[in-house]
Amino acid sequence: MQNKKLEDKRYQELIKQKEEFEKNRPHDIESMRRWKHSMGKILEELELFKK
Repeated sequence: MQNKKLEDKRYQELIKQKEEFEKNRPHDIESMRRWKHSMGKILEELELFKK
């Protein structure tokens, strides 16, 4: 049961990070590349929770 709690906590952290990223989208190219990479990692990990 402990594992489920950790998964739920991680899921909530990822959702929160995703929302922050969406609110703070950069406009210069270099920052946008880093943003896109980080957002991709967040979305990739969120996909794991759907399975």
